Amino acid sequence: MKRLDLQLLLAFLASFTGLAATAGDVDEQRVLSEAPGGTNWFLKGGNFRGEHFSPLNDINDRTVADLGLAWSTELPVPDGISATPIVIDGVVYLSGAWSLVFAIDASNGKELWRYDPDVRAHLGDDPGMSWIGRVNRGVAVWQGKVFATTADCRLIALDAASGDVIWTIKTCDPAQGYAISDSPYVGADMVFVGNAGSESGEKNRGYVSAYAADDGELQWRFYIVPSDNPAENTTDAMKMAAATWSGDALEKFGGGGSNWNEMTYDPESGLLYFGTGGALPYLHKDRSPDGGDSLFTSSIVAVDASTGDYAWHYQTVTEDSWEYNATMNIVLADLRLAGEDRKVLLTAPKNGFHYVLDRLTGELIDAKKYAKVNWATHINLETGRPVYDPDGEYWNNPGEKGDVWPNMWGSHSWNPMAFHPQLELVYIPVIDVPSVTVDDGHGDFNDTLELRTEVDGKIFKPGKLIAWDPKAGAARWSVAHTLPFNGGVMTSAGNLVFQGDAFGTFAAYAADSGERLWSVKTGSTITAAPASYSIDGEQHVVIPVGGGGGIQFAYPEMHAGEDVVGPTRLMAFTLQGDALMPQILSDTRSLPEQPQLDASADTIKTGKEYFHSLCSGCHGKNAVARYGGSVPDLRYSTAKIHDMWNGIVVGGARIQAGMPRFEISLKEADMIRQYVLSQSEGLRESRNSTAASK
Repeated sequence: MKRLDLQLLLAFLASFTGLAATAGDVDEQRVLSEAPGGTNWFLKGGNFRGEHFSPLNDINDRTVADLGLAWSTELPVPDGISATPIVIDGVVYLSGAWSLVFAIDASNGKELWRYDPDVRAHLGDDPGMSWIGRVNRGVAVWQGKVFATTADCRLIALDAASGDVIWTIKTCDPAQGYAISDSPYVGADMVFVGNAGSESGEKNRGYVSAYAADDGELQWRFYIVPSDNPAENTTDAMKMAAATWSGDALEKFGGGGSNWNEMTYDPESGLLYFGTGGALPYLHKDRSPDGGDSLFTSSIVAVDASTGDYAWHYQTVTEDSWEYNATMNIVLADLRLAGEDRKVLLTAPKNGFHYVLDRLTGELIDAKKYAKVNWATHINLETGRPVYDPDGEYWNNPGEKGDVWPNMWGSHSWNPMAFHPQLELVYIPVIDVPSVTVDDGHGDFNDTLELRTEVDGKIFKPGKLIAWDPKAGAARWSVAHTLPFNGGVMTSAGNLVFQGDAFGTFAAYAADSGERLWSVKTGSTITAAPASYSIDGEQHVVIPVGGGGGIQFAYPEMHAGEDVVGPTRLMAFTLQGDALMPQILSDTRSLPEQPQLDASADTIKTGKEYFHSLCSGCHGKNAVARYGGSVPDLRYSTAKIHDMWNGIVVGGARIQAGMPRFEISLKEADMIRQYVLSQSEGLRESRNSTAASK
């Protein structure tokens, strides 16, 4: 079929699916005028303030007990959803793993169109792309277009009515170690895009780009760290940053500092705010041996959204040796502090401190611990710098094992927090888990996570939902979770806070007290944040279920395993909802027939080292993979897979399925296989022992 004929057919079909010719009709004025009503969920954070707050209140603390399922749609995304839905004029726009994009009828859950950018075809031989290809945190909608990013560095504009590609640009280069896992952001008739991977070991540095929303023309680019070539550091910002680096890290590693998650655009000031990541080497004394703060790593940065010119920055972790990114979501608020009305920025980055900054100047107003922290005792409010705690300085204790709180994945990750502008409370999905560190004399930072159910002789919960009072600098209330990596948060004018958890429970809490008022079991781990919208005057709360995000691959035990086997769904709830909840699946797998383990202890030990170096990021620490996803648990590999092992690992037989090939010898590949087989045998023996004891 010719493309013109296809477009005419799609236009004809759109008239029957409810997709109007003005689908995705969003601009700055419309968001400003209509977002306070709550009918649509225009942006990732609901509005330009990034609050994740719904002004709707039909579903409230008195009526929420009557909440029922309105509809449920199964999505072909086995690796889950980490995106917050965008809902405009009766259509939900959503993305999932492999950068798949969906348009769904918000009244009944019917799929209207789907777009597949075919990220798998661009995997090539890049092992890192296989991991990040399974992570995508959403889309943006503006001027009739749906903007999507892909893991392999593309920014794509789709027609909101049909899903047709309007234009595509390449915004970073995966060959240099770059990738994109986050959504694009919109404002000022531009699309803002960050990237990940600037700590890949390749010589690159993070940056944020702005493109014209109509045709994708590059408007400006702000580099987050300076170039190793002084002649390229021509702006005042880059000259200032260059003075804060010493040693050869810029030359060897490119500086890092990527913005891999979240931005907030403020139409009032015209500023764009974003957080930044860390840099290699992780250890500051190796990265900048003669001192310096390595700007603008681990910072909040404000730039002029129209030009990209530097406005201000605040560095959350000076001399960062813990990989404490500051790329968590940013909320804009107006608070009365010390008798003065202040325009502030609120953020809770990885490092365990909640910050209140003046959003016009970057002045630090307050910073207090919201989680267990031992890398710093406090933040000096005069200097803005952390006061370090010797307990967290792992590099000073060679050969010793110790806990560093929080772990390098952070006290708060990409899962968004929310802000209730009436109650003036922030709701943070908290992760209270340490990294276990062992310094071998080279300053290596071991990122192994360990759950703690008891700390200092007291029962300790590794996951929490905390209501934080930014004016008092203290928690108002806290809800404990058994596992640490739970869903993002939405709050509402109905005095409610909604959050899903690792066990697949979607719950509503009283926003003022934390009392649990309603919950439902979905059968899938939840890591995404909900959204709310109204159709024909009826409020809906919509939640993607099915665990998304990278932690599920490296640490699958942080999810609930065989009790939440999926599938991935989008579920909408209303007060009149009377649809039946989908059947909740539970499954225990049986080990297949496998080859006999025939390897020495030394071979298995070496295979384990290769596995953790090359494979554990996707197939899980100790070869224990997440149940139900597209990445197999290798302990359950059949005899046929063992026969094909070298062809898969070395020959690349399954590249199109997302399994890259590795430049290793057949002997090394077989050592990995023997290690995996030893883990299978360990599981088999454990099950036999358990069965015999019954």
